Amino acid sequence: MDTDVAAFARQLKEDGVDAAHAEAARILAEARARAAEILEQARAGAEAAQAAARAGIEGERRRFTVEIQMVARDTMLRVRQEIERVAMRLLRAQIADALAAEEIVRTALVELIRSPGPGSEWEVAVGPRIGKALAAAVVSDLFKGREASIALVEEFGRSGLELRTAGGTEALELSEESVAEAFRQWISPELNRLIDELPD
Repeated sequence: MDTDVAAFARQLKEDGVDAAHAEAARILAEARARAAEILEQARAGAEAAQAAARAGIEGERRRFTVEIQMVARDTMLRVRQEIERVAMRLLRAQIADALAAEEIVRTALVELIRSPGPGSEWEVAVGPRIGKALAAAVVSDLFKGREASIALVEEFGRSGLELRTAGGTEALELSEESVAEAFRQWISPELNRLIDELPD
């Protein structure tokens, strides 16, 4: 009987140890599976976060590139406008000087009145730099012996002159502004072309 109790105790002990080992193995297997699952979730989360970060970086890079292109375009536009402004300022001074020269006044009047032909009546307004005396001398010299008549009228408020038919139906202006604008319209496409040809 002692041996039965001792064998029973030993058997009970062995069964308990075996059950504990089995339970420990089961808990360890569950822990390992759960750890692998957590590790896989963490890896997937990290990959998703990296993909989102890469997409965000790429989006920011594209936005930054577009902004840089807009700034470059705006800067080139301002540079072109400033070049145009400086060129027109320099050109206007020279145009004003040229429009006050007797030979220019004479040539301009001849060209302006050539198209309508003799018998026409014209009015000329001259700028302050030309002066009425110079214009009167040029006009009387040009119209000697011709059928056309020309009258000097009020002073033209700008450098240059304005030629109008007596009825005011036609007006031809040769002023600092009109000549400068003609040059601006000519130079602007050329300036754009030069700027477009600049290396990036």
